[in-house]
Amino acid sequence: MKMVAASVMIPLLFAFALSACRSALGADILVEAEGFADPGGWVIDPQFMDIMGSPYLLAHGMGKPVAPARTPVAFPAPGEYRLWVRTRDWVPSYHPGTFKVTVDGVAAPAVFGTQGSGWLWQDGGTVQVRRDKATVELVDLTGFEGRCDALLFTTDARLVPPNEPGDAMAAWRRKLLGLPETPPSAGDFDVAVVGGGIAGTSAAVAAARLGCTVALIQDRPVLGGNASAEVRVHTGGQMGRVIVPEISANYDASAGAEPHPTVRLDQRRMAVVSAEKNITRFLNWHAFRVAKQGKRIASVDARNVVTGEERRFAAALFVDATGDGSIGYWAGAECRVGREARSEHQEPTAPETADKMVLGTSLMWGTRETDRETMFPALPWATEVSKNLAATGGDWTWEYGHHRDTIREAEEIRDHLFRAIYGAWSSAKNGPDREKNARRELSFVPWIAGKRESRRMVGDYILTENDIRAGREFPDGVATGSWSIDLHFPKEYDFRTYATFGKVKPYPIPFRSLYSKDVENLMMAGRDISVTHTALGSTRVMNTGGQMGVAVGAAAFLCKKHGATPRGVYEKHLEELLDILKGRGPYREALGKGTEVPVTMPAAASEVKVGTLGPSSNRCNGNYEITEIPPSLAGLPCVTVGRGSSDSPGAGYAFAVDRPVTVYLAVHDRGKVELPAGWTKTADRLRWKAGTAAFTDTIHRRDFPAGRVEIPGHAGKEGAYYGLPHMAIIKGDKDVKVTPR
Repeated sequence: MKMVAASVMIPLLFAFALSACRSALGADILVEAEGFADPGGWVIDPQFMDIMGSPYLLAHGMGKPVAPARTPVAFPAPGEYRLWVRTRDWVPSYHPGTFKVTVDGVAAPAVFGTQGSGWLWQDGGTVQVRRDKATVELVDLTGFEGRCDALLFTTDARLVPPNEPGDAMAAWRRKLLGLPETPPSAGDFDVAVVGGGIAGTSAAVAAARLGCTVALIQDRPVLGGNASAEVRVHTGGQMGRVIVPEISANYDASAGAEPHPTVRLDQRRMAVVSAEKNITRFLNWHAFRVAKQGKRIASVDARNVVTGEERRFAAALFVDATGDGSIGYWAGAECRVGREARSEHQEPTAPETADKMVLGTSLMWGTRETDRETMFPALPWATEVSKNLAATGGDWTWEYGHHRDTIREAEEIRDHLFRAIYGAWSSAKNGPDREKNARRELSFVPWIAGKRESRRMVGDYILTENDIRAGREFPDGVATGSWSIDLHFPKEYDFRTYATFGKVKPYPIPFRSLYSKDVENLMMAGRDISVTHTALGSTRVMNTGGQMGVAVGAAAFLCKKHGATPRGVYEKHLEELLDILKGRGPYREALGKGTEVPVTMPAAASEVKVGTLGPSSNRCNGNYEITEIPPSLAGLPCVTVGRGSSDSPGAGYAFAVDRPVTVYLAVHDRGKVELPAGWTKTADRLRWKAGTAAFTDTIHRRDFPAGRVEIPGHAGKEGAYYGLPHMAIIKGDKDVKVTPR
């Protein structure tokens, strides 16, 4: 068959980018894994895009194979295609994370995740495509962190895809995906805040309340960064007068409450930001490039981590709240990494000689008691790291990476902690205490890493240990530090740490440490500000970073008002900045708490009802007749709670299942609904009526292991009325047991 030289673009299908390119030698179809229409139990991991080139799907099953990811793929014509899969054997020689690829149910010859070291294109052999549209699945075999970046189907037997991340690979992918060289505009804003942790969120809210238009760019589906339910770090330090108390994650970290407090606090934080009309949220957008004009940043380019589309964000001011100082680094700002020599600032805690040692990265994990015996395999590839340690949970002391590059080696650092956790848990399940732990199972192992330190940008002032210990007064003090000088060092095991705590009294943080000395319109907030390594031990905690965010958000407003740079605000408008932050004069209420926002509260177990979805079912307990049920869900167990008040958010609730299930969530189409990460929208609808008025629910789905299932509340609102609580429909084995909690 003769192939015609032409270029073919396959349309976007259900929010995922898919394209084909024909050459004189054959047809190439690139499928980005993160854009699969149904990710199943796989999760999207965008943490390492700047290093390996792309987000990817991760089979994070904590030792249990996850549900397959599947997507339709359009082919130029039926026939034989060679399959290449970009993947990684993350523990070479052991191959813990393997998976298969099927095309219309027929598996490709290869098992993926079994070759080489690092990210590479693995040859999957040839596959037969019998129709011009096929269903492709990723079938996880282990539940131990298998990973897939992309799939390439080609009729060109000589083609080998580019392997090394960088400009060549990016250009090749952009061509196959049909992306323009210059991204279309996302808009022109007063302020672009990159990073949606506590610092970045605070900056966005402060600038918005003062009248600035704000783009808040965050590469995760939730806000909060390390304070979110994805990582679960308690926020530390004083919160300051305004904004930070609304979005922080202060809670009793030792209480072990379920649902975890960060779930509710994530909802509250999202509601606070959603209430600000001047903020445009760009969740799941990863910034990857900047453009400059002279000494100023003109724009930031970002990529959607699900669809692959790109946008250009133009703004007058930029706030780098990435933690890694990425925006400043790409813009050519001076940055530092590691520990300064003692002689540079005469810091008593600094080492004699400068080095690259940093604070490490943590994964905090846990287990739970169940009502049955559970199994977990012996894992030599994991105990190779965990050694003789057996454990049933881990706090911040499970930390690694002090002597590694926490940016370029971030994936290896996270993976080392995976091995330590799985190894220690395997030893607990199979060692001398196996009877004691017979009914325990893993309940939470984050795949998003909690990083403490990487780059620090240099501002007009570098805050030092001596400044902090002396409580030095600064005329431009705009935030208050209060955390001890908290420095971490490895001990015994390379993934365990201890801390030294140098006590301090509350001290001011100068505004000059919150803007770049090199880039005229760049400010920073969080752990990438202008401080020494030792000073970072105190300033890095999140409530302190939130105060910095408030300060730079207020400064952005003054830059707009006076046509000034951040340095110009320090030189000419400092008193006005302090008036805003202290709530003085005309700024008395400027940053005060904005519109009251709803926080959904969980329903009591006694209010949670388990029934069977059928013609006689009601949408809520005793209310609202269901008029149409998707056939695939009829007859399944369903869980409901009461409507509650129509002027308050629909309640969240919890139940337990005794085996793995898929939960289908009926979500009332009222207002803007934000579901936690992991829920996938389906094409199904459930319909019901209240009186004579008809209403519709969109159905989402998510896979859960045996144990506790958390159903989020519904805070969507139209006019004065909130949406109904979500209705859960459970699909599992015929005899699955569902118990309210």
